[in-house]
Amino acid sequence: MQWDASASAGFTADGVTPWLPAGDAAIRNVADQRDDPASVLRLCRSLLALRRAELGGMIAPCEMLAAAGGLWVYRVGGLVVAANLSDQPTDLPAEAGEILLATGWGPPPAGRPLGPWEGVIARTRRPAAGPAAVG
Repeated sequence: MQWDASASAGFTADGVTPWLPAGDAAIRNVADQRDDPASVLRLCRSLLALRRAELGGMIAPCEMLAAAGGLWVYRVGGLVVAANLSDQPTDLPAEAGEILLATGWGPPPAGRPLGPWEGVIARTRRPAAGPAAVG
C-alpha cells in the first residue's frame, strides 16, 4: 500500500521516478485510510489486533462448521468466523456469541441477519448446560 497521495506515493523524493509503478496513490494510501473507520487498512489492523488479543498472535487450527448457500463458518480457538458470500441476507450461525469484529459499519444488531457480503468474528457461544446427573 502506498504511504501517501504524492506522485511517488511516499516511497521516493519528489521528482524521482520510482522503479516500480505506484498505482493510484490518490485513492489508496495509508495517510488517507489511517483515520477512516471503514477502510481496508483499519480492518486489517483490527484483524491483527484481534488475533493478538484472542489467540496470542498465533495461528490456531480451525474447524469448518458450515459451508452452504453462501454462508461460510469456521471455528478457530474460542472464535467463530462467519462470512456471507452471497447477495442475500442469511442468519448468523447458532455458534456465534458476542460479536467482536464486523466488516460493515459495526456488528449486526441482535436478531438481524448477516447482510450480503458481510462477515463477523464472534466468541463461541457457550452451550447451555444440560440436566444435572442424578446419582
